[in-house]
Amino acid sequence: MPPKSILKKTHAPAPERNGEPVNQRHLDVALHHANILEQRKAVEAQVLDGILTLMEFPSSPHADAQRPSPADARAFEETVAAFQPADYDALIEERNIAGKCGYALCPKPKARARSTAKKQFVDTDRGVEIVDRKVLEVWCSDDCAKRALYVKVQLNEEPAWLRSAGHGEKMELLVENAHELRATLPVRTKPRAAPAPAKAHDEDDVDAAWAAHDDAAAELARERGEKPGGVTKANDSLVRDTITERASSQAPPQPPSLPAGSTMAIEGHIPRHNRREEAEEAEEAEDEEDDAQDWDKHLPGRKTTPHSADDKLRLTAQTTDYASQRRRQNTLTERRLQMTNHKSRILQRTIEYTTHHSTTHEAR
Repeated sequence: MPPKSILKKTHAPAPERNGEPVNQRHLDVALHHANILEQRKAVEAQVLDGILTLMEFPSSPHADAQRPSPADARAFEETVAAFQPADYDALIEERNIAGKCGYALCPKPKARARSTAKKQFVDTDRGVEIVDRKVLEVWCSDDCAKRALYVKVQLNEEPAWLRSAGHGEKMELLVENAHELRATLPVRTKPRAAPAPAKAHDEDDVDAAWAAHDDAAAELARERGEKPGGVTKANDSLVRDTITERASSQAPPQPPSLPAGSTMAIEGHIPRHNRREEAEEAEEAEDEEDDAQDWDKHLPGRKTTPHSADDKLRLTAQTTDYASQRRRQNTLTERRLQMTNHKSRILQRTIEYTTHHSTTHEAR
């Protein structure tokens, strides 16, 4: 076996591949994404520059937020147009850190709370409320808060680099000198709707169009093998529908009824025990009825009528039952007497045995 070398093997350089042609579609997609990222970075940089610019607003320390100068108002609107609500909140926070009012067109410093506590008691129309101290130190007054929030609600939630036409519409400010600003700022013109086409009022053209339509319909019917003007599936305007009201039955509705004795039925079967009890109850009811009707049958002068065959059979069955019951009672009485006599004999034997045992013991 030949010896192996402990030195590392030197790999030969890979042969260079010939340059493959680049897919133009992939190149265009990559270029498109690169342009989008570049545009996004440019808009984000513009927003940051706008925050830095509005940090120094207004241009004059004696400016009035109610009546700003046209130059400041125009610059503020153009800068804020690219903002989102989050960017506007960042601007307010940066101005508060610098000790200024959150409204960019107000030169006054922000308000200070009465104490350094985190929570403050504030008197409002609804009573005393507990408010965070940071909320009280955002604006210099309630008027500036209204003006700043009036601008915020007009901002677009969509990022500026995704908006189709520019950064968005221009802002409207809550100011008192609006007429001066309109005279200075560019006027926003609403797009006018295109004029509606003039309607044709020529009756001859309308009649000619309807006549051509009828001719085309007749030609199509002949091609299908139908008669022009006849009733077809396509021409459902000539179909006559006849609606006939259904005659209602005159019989009044009846409640559901069940056969007699079905209350104790179990899936249609009546137990034998219940049938026997029902038969006995029926016989007792008949006997009671007979007794109520024949209460005067033993009175003198009353003529008795012979019983029917069913009555005779029933009387015979009752007499037989009564006799069998009497016999059972007599048998039970005899058995009880026998048991009593047997107990008496056992007791007597016990007494005799006890007496004899005691006498024998004394004799010993």
